Amino acid sequence: GQGDLQEEQLQKALAAQEDAQAERTIADFVVTPSVTTNVQSIARAIAAHKYPVLLQGPTSSGKTTLVAYLAALSGHKCVRINNHEYTDLQEYMGSYVSDPSGKLVFREGVLVEAVRQGNWIVLDELNLAPSEVLEALNRLLDDNRELFIPETQEVVTPHPDFMLFATQNPPGLYGGRKVLSKAFRNRFLELHVGEIPSAELETILNKRCSLAPSFCKVLVQIMMDLQMHRQQSRLFAGKDGFITPRDLLRWANRCPGSYEELAKEGFRLLGDRVRVEADKQVVKAVIEKHCKTSLSSEVLYDEKSKAGQQSPTQAIDMALPASATEEERLIARQVAESAGVDRVVWTKAMNRVYSLVKRCLEVKEP
Repeated sequence: GQGDLQEEQLQKALAAQEDAQAERTIADFVVTPSVTTNVQSIARAIAAHKYPVLLQGPTSSGKTTLVAYLAALSGHKCVRINNHEYTDLQEYMGSYVSDPSGKLVFREGVLVEAVRQGNWIVLDELNLAPSEVLEALNRLLDDNRELFIPETQEVVTPHPDFMLFATQNPPGLYGGRKVLSKAFRNRFLELHVGEIPSAELETILNKRCSLAPSFCKVLVQIMMDLQMHRQQSRLFAGKDGFITPRDLLRWANRCPGSYEELAKEGFRLLGDRVRVEADKQVVKAVIEKHCKTSLSSEVLYDEKSKAGQQSPTQAIDMALPASATEEERLIARQVAESAGVDRVVWTKAMNRVYSLVKRCLEVKEP
């Protein structure tokens, strides 16, 4: 009765949430000529609905996004697993956990759920996954397409709508990527996704981030210049060592309103993560050249005077949302007082970190 009704309402809410996510994915996706070609290639690859698909290409070339876009268009739920050298097989298959009564029950992993429910799953950075994970996939990638769960000794037959995709960066050009064996790669239909052409990258920045076309042109020119510097100075570090298209999107999303702001946000994103001073100066010089402005520490980290003049109470009140209650403000002040916020010494390094973190919080970046 009541329990069934609540379960039904929950399922409807989840379905509505998935539909909204799919609409956002389609709306955010910018279709350019090279993207259209890639979408058509993937659509042909999955038309037989029999073979898994491996997408190989440089970082930030849109491999995962292409699959998510096609899934949204065709009404399939798309999930992903980000692989790394410490990926555990339990993330794929599941593990035993205790339920509210204290009994051990088996909770299925993302891969098992996708196989049962007919979801599309993307295994990102497949050539970073440990050998035991790759071996566990062999049976699912074979012609019989079965998934064996070692913990429960169950064999799961995939739902007719289930599709498996994998992505990887070319081994050798990116650190830590292993070369997958030919036998393993032969189980996939393999497609190459090339770099996004610069003219199309300008279009994507303009439409996706609502950035002025003149600013988009400058951002792409800076990226090409920095990639050229990286290729000439550190051949084995890869041309993406300084900047990738993903950095450009993050830069554009900060919505700079002038060339000075454009330069400042760019150096905060790119220069402040570089550890070698000579590299930092390269980034600074390239940004200053294309933005036709000068970057000083006062321009980059101008928050010291504001923060230093504020009392802890004022700083907390400014940080809290306007909707915060007086009780929430009181608790925040007590926490700040116990943490010794009033004893912070505004050194040069402290001011720099404060400025960078504050800006990330303002634009909701991790």
